[in-house]
Amino acid sequence: MRTMALLLLVSLLAAAAAATSNTSDRVHKERSEEQTRRIFLEWKAELGKTYSSVAEEERAYGMFKHRLRDIDQGWHEDGYSAWSWDRERSEEETRQIFVEWKAMNEKIYRSIDHEEHRYTIFKDALRQVDWNNAGYALGVDTNHQGINGFTDLTKEEFNVICSGFILEGFEPSPGELKRVAEIQERLRLVYAPPSLWAH
Repeated sequence: MRTMALLLLVSLLAAAAAATSNTSDRVHKERSEEQTRRIFLEWKAELGKTYSSVAEEERAYGMFKHRLRDIDQGWHEDGYSAWSWDRERSEEETRQIFVEWKAMNEKIYRSIDHEEHRYTIFKDALRQVDWNNAGYALGVDTNHQGINGFTDLTKEEFNVICSGFILEGFEPSPGELKRVAEIQERLRLVYAPPSLWAH
């Protein structure tokens, strides 16, 4: 009996060590040369990009690889277990990123339906970030993007939060003021800490 218990304990400790090792491997992993080259060739073809010589293409690939590594490193330093961008993320991977993002940003939604609505917005925003970062790695776009505490907002909601000022000489219509107030109320429900919610 003691032997069985000891074996069980050893196997549990080994499993925990393997899980910890896998987690740290995930954070510090790098794409294989083959995978990086394949992604480069796919995006090159999709954008119709051509180079005048093999040497020029290799320089472009070197830049792509360097930028991709920087993007991935920043993504992992922010605490995400997935790659910074990938073609056609699986639903499972996207959901995992959302779970990690919610924890890092202390997001709590008032209902499952509300969370699913916010997840849909987040998923679309993540797709846009991925697309932009692929373009950045290829040298098509001039900067890379990431996700932040506002990634679950629509553009209209984000504009109300971040551009909630009235320019001098601009008088918004009553309809516009009402629309902004409705959006602000929706956002209050999203961003107000649970301690402030009515119980």
